[in-house]
Amino acid sequence: MKNRITLICFFCLTIGGFAQTTCDGLLPFEEQNGLLTIEMESGILPSGSDWQIGSEADPDLTGSTINYLYWTGSQSFNALSGAPIVYNIKINTPGTYKFEWRMRVGMGTRTGEHNDAWLKIDGEDFYGIKNGNKVYPKPLCNSDPALTCAAGSSTQNFIKAFGNRLTWGFVTNTNDHDSHKVWVVFEEAKEYTITVDARSSYLFIDKMVLRRSNVSDAVSRNLNNPESTCYDPLSINDVSKREAKIYPNPTTGKIEISNLPVDSSLIISNISGAVIRKINTKQSSEIIDISDLGSGVYFISSTDKSNYFVKKIIKI
Repeated sequence: MKNRITLICFFCLTIGGFAQTTCDGLLPFEEQNGLLTIEMESGILPSGSDWQIGSEADPDLTGSTINYLYWTGSQSFNALSGAPIVYNIKINTPGTYKFEWRMRVGMGTRTGEHNDAWLKIDGEDFYGIKNGNKVYPKPLCNSDPALTCAAGSSTQNFIKAFGNRLTWGFVTNTNDHDSHKVWVVFEEAKEYTITVDARSSYLFIDKMVLRRSNVSDAVSRNLNNPESTCYDPLSINDVSKREAKIYPNPTTGKIEISNLPVDSSLIISNISGAVIRKINTKQSSEIIDISDLGSGVYFISSTDKSNYFVKKIIKI
């Protein structure tokens, strides 16, 4: 997550016939021009789970901070942990897509430990590939003698997705001892899901990207790429919403929200969806003090149906 971007717009725009809004964890992230970029902390973490959000200075982007997802619970090498995070996505351009996340090993100095998670993408074809040879997760690969099972653990059509890096970088492989890149085929323009579950503890994951085969790695790995906006079918043709603004964001304490409808009702919630605070505003611009909240990701939303919005706030 690049903290040099101080304003994130969560409002609907009609572009090329699609409604767009930045995501709150519920609406699907929308692929545009063969590219999808999702910050890992934008998912809704299961309540009471051992998923955590951490942060550190970005060594590859001066003046920026990485907010990353990681697991502190028991490691689950042969079965799912039972704490899945589901990311809804909207594909507009069907085709074959490469999957990568930006990650690093978060504990120790061995690249083969604390380096993997369970991953499933429900496209029409989800596999690892190297030199034209494909491998598939179990039990799918057991259902067809023409399919080769990925070496190493897989279960419930989740692959073991790993990267052997001690420093931040884009990589996702599967197939033990003979790394295969992860690809997925989307045959239709529709909504799909990406599901991540915990396998190793202290795998730090910053973001994930899907790029169509006609988009280069250089484009998809650009750290200045913004997070993809979200598709909201209920917002098509709704151009009357007022554009509220939040500053500063990230913040260490106070934020100013401007361009609010008079007499607004606002809700601040945490990344799990729990309501932290309810606020009734009287002015079109309000200063809200959140210095008492712990560091992390929060959402502020309006309950006004005619001017509904959701915005992400990063408290540092």
